[in-house]
Amino acid sequence: MRAIVLGCVLLMSVTPAAGAQARTSANCSYQECALGLAPAWDGIEITRGDSQRRVGSLGFFFPQDITSAFAGDPEAVDVARDAFRIRQAAAILTDAGIVLVGTGVARALFQREFDGLSTTLTAVGGVSFLGGVPLQFAADGALSRAVWLFNRRFAR
Repeated sequence: MRAIVLGCVLLMSVTPAAGAQARTSANCSYQECALGLAPAWDGIEITRGDSQRRVGSLGFFFPQDITSAFAGDPEAVDVARDAFRIRQAAAILTDAGIVLVGTGVARALFQREFDGLSTTLTAVGGVSFLGGVPLQFAADGALSRAVWLFNRRFAR
């Protein structure tokens, strides 16, 4: 019987603390907690609040998972995950394109002529790079949507 009473007392003492934490995050203001986007040389940074503290980045060359910045909104997390996956595909295409174009041009300069292989490398690289550009923009659009979904909690 003592164990049950002690368990109830412990449960009641823990529950208000959990509720207080939930109220704190629920009372987070737009100025403190809303997400924003800022351009960076290597992608788009995700910022938080008026201070624009960096909380993540969706890079052009080596994208990293950014879903943790959207914790608390499952729909925003899903869209942010989509943005990350799109950026991964785009990065593969654009990065491969840069490497292939560079290889084709370097090979042609070294041999002092654009032979068949140099031309093919350069052309395939160009197509790969150009194919990745629309995906880069699609990832930006998905990220923008995720930010909007996350910030709608602050609407009045």
